[in-house]
Amino acid sequence: MPKKLDYRSVGAEARGLFKAHSEPIIAIAGFFIFMVNWVSANMLPEIVVGEVGNIVATIAVLRDFFEANWQVLLPTMLTTMYGGFVIYVLLVGPKVEKVGDALTGALALFIPYVVASVLAGWATFAGFLALLLPGLYLTGRLAMLPAVIAGEPGLGIAGSIRRTWEISRDCGWAILILMLFVALMIRLVSGVVMSVVSAVSRSIAGDDGVPLLETGVAAAFVSIEAIVFVVLMVAIYRQLAPQTATQ
Repeated sequence: MPKKLDYRSVGAEARGLFKAHSEPIIAIAGFFIFMVNWVSANMLPEIVVGEVGNIVATIAVLRDFFEANWQVLLPTMLTTMYGGFVIYVLLVGPKVEKVGDALTGALALFIPYVVASVLAGWATFAGFLALLLPGLYLTGRLAMLPAVIAGEPGLGIAGSIRRTWEISRDCGWAILILMLFVALMIRLVSGVVMSVVSAVSRSIAGDDGVPLLETGVAAAFVSIEAIVFVVLMVAIYRQLAPQTATQ
């Protein structure tokens, strides 16, 4: 029988997870995601992507930007990934008594998590290069990978990818649609708030504005988006995993 993804149940589960664990989630995200992104944003030059829609040119710009700033970007990316993964372990991993246990558990699984994420990222990127639809489809099918690694740590890298693929079977597009909807809502709100903050800061400090304020607000929305997606993926995992027999 094909699995079904109940959006209403996922939403209720996600809200319940955040409500039950709001203090440690905010503390973890505040340190590992907000602070790290805020500091790094003030250390990096502004990036100019260039012509919109030119994928080759955009990739070249991003590659050059990373090569010039990898000393800041790489630690920021790894620390942010670790912070998000700690929340996964807290919510879906073996029961932990305190935040320190989640930090330790996430650290023990972090290298397999990074390797599995890189492999999934390459596959998804290849899908986008081939055609847009395969890339989107793979995004939905592999989105729960961190939840699977945290919730079933004994599977290993290949086993976690296979298990994620099995759990998301019949629900890849449904997961993707929910992800896109949530991302769009967050980006719309952040765009409006950032416009207001930018206008206010420039009215106070002139054309240069108040960079610390603007980067702080941007980092806050990065943290909010990370938290929302973690609790969302955990809620989806908790709904679909029981419907899928372990291979």
